[in-house]
Amino acid sequence: MRFNRRFILRGFALAEVIVLLSVCGCGARDKLTIAPVHGTVTYRGKLLDRGKVVFLPEQGPPAVGHIQPDGSYKLTTARNTGALVGRHRVLVHLRRLLTKAEERQMGVMPESIIPEKYSRDDLSPLRFDVKPGMNKYVISLK
Repeated sequence: MRFNRRFILRGFALAEVIVLLSVCGCGARDKLTIAPVHGTVTYRGKLLDRGKVVFLPEQGPPAVGHIQPDGSYKLTTARNTGALVGRHRVLVHLRRLLTKAEERQMGVMPESIIPEKYSRDDLSPLRFDVKPGMNKYVISLK
C-alpha cells in the first residue's frame, strides 16, 4: 500500500495543531478564580483521621483534599491551592481499610464507614459557598 507523502505531512500538521490546542487551551482555564479552602471533618462528633473531601462546583474542575490524621484538609484544584469561587456540592469519602488478603485481590471495594449519602453527588446534603479570600469549613457528618 502506497501513501501519498503530502497526505502524510498534512496528517502530521493536523496532529500538531490538535496537540497545541489541547495544551494551550483557549485561555479560559487561566482565568479561574480560586480561593484557599481548609477545615476539618467530623463524623458523629469525632474527627476523621483519613479519607477524602471533594468540592464539586456548578461548573469547572472539582477541588480535592486528603483528610489528615488530625482531621484537617486543604483543597487543591488542578494543581492550585483552593477551590473555585462559587457554590459547591461537597462529598466525603471514607472506606474501611483493606485486609491483607483483600490487598492481593483485584477490584475489591471495601464498604463505606460513613453513610453512603455523603459520598454520592446525587444524595449529599452538603453545600458550601466558596468566597474570595480564605475559607474555613467544618464538615460535620451525622
